[in-house]
Amino acid sequence: MTHPLHPVPVTATRDIRQHSSPFIPRGTPGEIVSTRGARPTYYTVIFWLGGPRGPRVTIPNLHKSDLVVA
Repeated sequence: MTHPLHPVPVTATRDIRQHSSPFIPRGTPGEIVSTRGARPTYYTVIFWLGGPRGPRVTIPNLHKSDLVVA
């Protein structure tokens, strides 16, 4: 089951390469927009490439270790 959230600001703790999604460099800001699962919990995050007004990329199935609360 997916749990929508109020967006939670985060930053990528590592370079993220996931399937056909664009490359997300370490330090890229974003927001957690939903969670799934209990243990482990998976996060869906919208990352802003080039800052809050730049292109947005949604990446699902991230782990807590991939993110730090900004």
